[in-house]
Amino acid sequence: MSESIKDIYLIGICGVAMGTLAGMLKKSGYMVRGSDSGIYPPMSDKLKEWEIDAYNGYNAENVGKPDLAIIGNAISRGNPEAEYVLNKRIPYMSMAQAIYNFFLKDKEIISVSGTHGKTTTTALLNNILVAAGEDPSCLIGGVSVNLNSNFRIGGGKHFIIEGDEYDSAFFEKIPKFIVYKPHHLVLTSLEFDHADIYNNLDEIKLWFRRLVNITPSEGEIIFSNDYSNLIEVTEKSFSKLTSFGKGDSDFKYEFCGYSGIFSGIKIISKKYGKIDIKTKLFGEYNYANITAAAAMALQLGIGIEDIKKAVEMFEGVKRRQELIYESGNLKIYEDFAHHPTAINFFLSEMKNRFPDSCLWAVYEPRSATSRRNIFQKELPLSFRFADKVLLKNPFSMNGIPEQERIDISSVLNEIKASGKEAVLFNNADEILNFIFGNIKKDNNIIAIMSNGSFDGIYDKIKVRAQSYNNGLRN
Repeated sequence: MSESIKDIYLIGICGVAMGTLAGMLKKSGYMVRGSDSGIYPPMSDKLKEWEIDAYNGYNAENVGKPDLAIIGNAISRGNPEAEYVLNKRIPYMSMAQAIYNFFLKDKEIISVSGTHGKTTTTALLNNILVAAGEDPSCLIGGVSVNLNSNFRIGGGKHFIIEGDEYDSAFFEKIPKFIVYKPHHLVLTSLEFDHADIYNNLDEIKLWFRRLVNITPSEGEIIFSNDYSNLIEVTEKSFSKLTSFGKGDSDFKYEFCGYSGIFSGIKIISKKYGKIDIKTKLFGEYNYANITAAAAMALQLGIGIEDIKKAVEMFEGVKRRQELIYESGNLKIYEDFAHHPTAINFFLSEMKNRFPDSCLWAVYEPRSATSRRNIFQKELPLSFRFADKVLLKNPFSMNGIPEQERIDISSVLNEIKASGKEAVLFNNADEILNFIFGNIKKDNNIIAIMSNGSFDGIYDKIKVRAQSYNNGLRN
C-alpha cells in the first residue's frame, strides 16, 4: 500500500472479521480507530487489548480526516459515516480489498471456502504449517485455541484465509473470496445459505464456479466429493483437483474409535497410503475437516509426521464444538451451528460420543437464513438425535418480510409430533430456569447452538451450572 497511508478508520469495527482486520493493521504499525452500532464482547475486549479506540454509534464527526476508510459489509447507504466518507472524497475500500492490499497480494494464498467447516479447517491448516516450520500467516473466522487469536502474521510465503461467499460491501456486491484471488482452494462443502443475499443455490454455485475459474492452473484445489454441488462446480477446473470424503476419494477417511480424550481416524490416500491420526476433535464433520487440511498440506509438500503431530496438538476453535463447562453429571458445549445440516451434524456426533447421556439441544434462530422459512421443513428433523429440544423465539425479525419469516411454533409442533419433548421460550433466562428445574440426575449434555450472543446464555449457564453443582455437593 501507499506509504502515505498511516491513519485508518473502520466503519463497522466490532464485527469479527472487521475487528480482526483492525488488530492486524494495528500490529502492522498503522493508527487504527473505528465505530460500530454496538461495542460489546468479545471483540470490544480485543479492541481494548490492542489499544484501538472504537466509538459506540455512527456519527460523521467520529471520522475526521483519515488517510483511508474501510467500510464493512454490514454498512448500508444512509449510514452517516459512510455518507461523510463519500461526500468528503475520503479514500475508501471494502474489508476484503483491505485484507488483499495490506496482507495478501505478496503471499501464496490458500482460501478455505464452503458452507460448513471453513473455520476449523483454516485453523487446522495453519496449525499444520506452523508445526512444519513454515511460519504462515492466517485469518480465521473464529478464535483458534492454539493461537488464542483469529489471526497470525508470519514471515513465510503462505497466507491461509477463511474465504466466505458473503458479499464484500454495498459498493462491491461480490463474494469476499473472489477479492482474495487465491492460489489454492480447499472446498469443504456447498449448500444453500445466506438467504439475505442469494435467491437460490444456483446463484451460490455460480460464484463458486467463478472462484474455481480464477484459481491458477498451477494451483491446488482440494474438494469434498461427498457434495455433488462441489463435483459440479469444479468439473471445468484448470487447476489440479484432489478429492476427499467418506467414499471413493483421493483422500478417504475412516473413524477408528475413541481412546480417552482422543478420536482415532485413518486417512487412506491413493498416493501416500494409510495415515493414522489422533485428534481431540470428534464427529464426522471434524474428521472431514482434518482430512481436507491434511490433503492440502501434503499437496504443498508438508511431511506426514508434521501433520500427525499438528492435528494431535490441535485444541479446536472457540464456539465450534467447544466444551465450556464440565462438572459432576453435566457437560455444556457451545457451537456455531445454525444451518439444519450443521445442527444435525453437531447433535448426531454428541449423541454418538456420549450415547448414555441425556442430550439437551438449545437453539436460537439468529442468522439471516435461519430466521427465514427456507429450511422450515428440514429444521425439525435436524433435532432427531436430541432427547430434549429447547427453542428460543428468533432474534429480531426486523428487515425480514413477513411472508419469509420462519414459523417457529410450527417447527416446535413438528418436533413434538415426532415424540420428543420440545419447549419454546422468549429468552435465555427462561431456558435456564427450565433446564435447572428439570435436569436429570444422570449424565447430561447441553448443546447450545447460535451464531450470536443468545442473550448472554454462555456466561449465564456456567454460573447456574456451578450453583447447581454446589447444591448437589451440599
